[in-house]
Amino acid sequence: MRLFRPLTPLLPALFLLAAPVAAETWLFAAAACPPWKDTKGDPEQNAKLNGACEKDIDLIVSGMRAAFDLPQERVITLLNEQATGTGVSAALADLARRAGPDDTVILYVNTHGGKIEGMYKGYEVEDEIFAWYTVERPADPEQATARGDWMAARAFRDLVDQVMAKEIVTIIEACHADAALGDYINNVRNGIGGRGDDWGGREAVIFSAFEEQIANFTPDETEAMFTKVFSQTLAEPDNRTLFDAFEEARVETHRAVRENCARDHTLKELVDGWKNYRSLCTQMPNAWDPFGLLDDMTLRREEYGAQSSF
Repeated sequence: MRLFRPLTPLLPALFLLAAPVAAETWLFAAAACPPWKDTKGDPEQNAKLNGACEKDIDLIVSGMRAAFDLPQERVITLLNEQATGTGVSAALADLARRAGPDDTVILYVNTHGGKIEGMYKGYEVEDEIFAWYTVERPADPEQATARGDWMAARAFRDLVDQVMAKEIVTIIEACHADAALGDYINNVRNGIGGRGDDWGGREAVIFSAFEEQIANFTPDETEAMFTKVFSQTLAEPDNRTLFDAFEEARVETHRAVRENCARDHTLKELVDGWKNYRSLCTQMPNAWDPFGLLDDMTLRREEYGAQSSF
């Protein structure tokens, strides 16, 4: 007589094999305040500016960790000496290997930036350039980008294109950040970012300022204005999505910068100084979000079965 063993002991193992891997959220934050940045020979002012990157990293990390319940082990930060062109490239390559296909990846870039001539894949381009950390200021931006010390925004974009996560958000905190908009709009070949036509993910990019605008510091010049405001709006209970937080932050940043410029000046004085005013005083962050990703990223995400706050 043939005997059959009961299958019950095998069920837990089968469930373990069939259980999907939980989606994770990653934060990559890189900020470079190089020592060569000099503000009219003012050592005290230079110290404030050079210390801003550490504060900005702390702001964005604390804001995003609270908003998305991020554990520390999925937070990657590169500050100053770590945030070199080589360091950023290596860290992004590692992130691309670690992030899963169902994951969310948020990237934060904080550098001096501007739309200037640089090198990309061996040819000259005019693009938003990220000035990653160097001890001395490179004499030639084209050579700096050719060496990889500095980086054209589209070169950074290419590194992010290797990330195959389901949700990818890049936040660029830099002067003239929106000069990189075309790099992302035109980044459609074999799917978004060359990730393949069957890639089921979405990508969005947030720019701290339009192409013709400076990205301002706070009035005490110790923190980036947009980063400061955005970190606060991420914690606002009325903001249910990342888009809600961004939309409030973009308006509040614009108002704060404009108010700061208008203080102790007449309208005529501002108009007479129009060239400087339009560059320094009209900052309005912008976003490229073709498929509504920011609207679908809810803040303070909870696991299934967690008690609702409503």
